[in-house]
Amino acid sequence: MVESLAERLAVRIKKANPSQTASVPVMKFALIIVINFLIPAVSSLIFGALTGKWTETLTAMGFFIALRMASGGYHFETPLPCMLASFSIIAIPPHIALTETWTQLLTAAALILTAWLAPANMKGYNTMPEKYYPLLKLASVLIVSANFLLLSGTAAIVLAVQGITLLIHNKEVTPT
Repeated sequence: MVESLAERLAVRIKKANPSQTASVPVMKFALIIVINFLIPAVSSLIFGALTGKWTETLTAMGFFIALRMASGGYHFETPLPCMLASFSIIAIPPHIALTETWTQLLTAAALILTAWLAPANMKGYNTMPEKYYPLLKLASVLIVSANFLLLSGTAAIVLAVQGITLLIHNKEVTPT
């Protein structure tokens, strides 16, 4: 579904401006990434607005995206499970009430996981040279540590779940 939509869009874009656009396969790849992000992001925000948890959903989304970009993590092989997991990670935590103790414990668990494992599963999924990986680890640790100041239960859940994704290893991929 997502791949066929991305291909149709890429072909239309190419037809509209053949000389100043990338190849259809390159645009298709980029559009798949955009669509895979937009569907769960917009769905989560709509769900959060409908349930009165829009601000908390924004918090979940902000922490998830920031930590995911810095720390990496497991990648599903197809778009649908990725979109469902992203929606769940962003939309469900705002509806779970945590005590301050649980917030601190989950944040500490996320801190340990990111300090130990981040960045994970980055090769083939980004173009950043490995020499910058220590900076990604530092950024990951700082993102998680920020929740010790905020003490957001929503952020604690999101950070812990994202930390768990660092434990699961993908096969190394080669960029196309």
